[in-house]
Amino acid sequence: MFMRAPLLLIGAASSSALVACVGAAPDPVGSDPTSSTATAIVVVERTAGPGDAVRGDAVIARFIRVRQGAVDDPALRIAGVAEDIPAPGACFAPSESTPIIQGRAVELLDVGQVVLAGDNSKSTVLLPRSMPDPAGVVSGVFYSSRTSDVFAPGSRVSLRSSGGADLLDGFSVSVTAPRDVGDVNVTSVASGLEVSWDATDAAEHDLVYVDILSPAPRVVMRCTSADDGNLLVPQSAIAGIDEGQLAVHRLHKESFKAKGIEPGEVRFDVARVVTFRR
Repeated sequence: MFMRAPLLLIGAASSSALVACVGAAPDPVGSDPTSSTATAIVVVERTAGPGDAVRGDAVIARFIRVRQGAVDDPALRIAGVAEDIPAPGACFAPSESTPIIQGRAVELLDVGQVVLAGDNSKSTVLLPRSMPDPAGVVSGVFYSSRTSDVFAPGSRVSLRSSGGADLLDGFSVSVTAPRDVGDVNVTSVASGLEVSWDATDAAEHDLVYVDILSPAPRVVMRCTSADDGNLLVPQSAIAGIDEGQLAVHRLHKESFKAKGIEPGEVRFDVARVVTFRR
């Protein structure tokens, strides 16, 4: 997991965001949402490799509102769109245990038809789906689709909503997609794995995170860097791993505002998977 671990274009984790077990105290009787605005997280994920392998783009959108306060990290985790990446320059092993999250009731809003369209590409309609919630603290729908070539690298992408039962006013916003990750090279050195990629025209605030994958595949280690073309996976992070796969993700975020939505965010997570041997 839109990684492949706010509105998300993560997917999965690949990135993917990690889905958490949740629990919450019941809302007071007669309580109402304290705000009429929603937080929108749209995650767009694209993964290529190893070699010439190409997978369909995954798009997931959630429009989130909570009772008793603002949409914070616990609420995003309950909604399934929390980010699980270390700070730049750091590594961690994503926990195999599922955290217990205490939070307020989370609503996923019906905003009508949601369409994503890139320059010179066909429109993609995101289908509404019921959010699975065995714990009973999140209700409503999220929107998702899997398609091919929903955007061209570096192009403008539009996100449109017709308006629905929970957010009456429709909206239309435009954001810029990142370039795909290219020219990935992995070199084994005494201090670990040196990973390089093409950072030409990288956006100032973009991040790159590298996942070391087990055969499952499962993320066994994740390291993060600024999008400057180089990252070292330290020897201590890959002890006992002599060969496998490595996924280089570029994480690019575009903020937006619309009537009834503040804040909104489109997250692009584009990745290239390569093999390595030490």
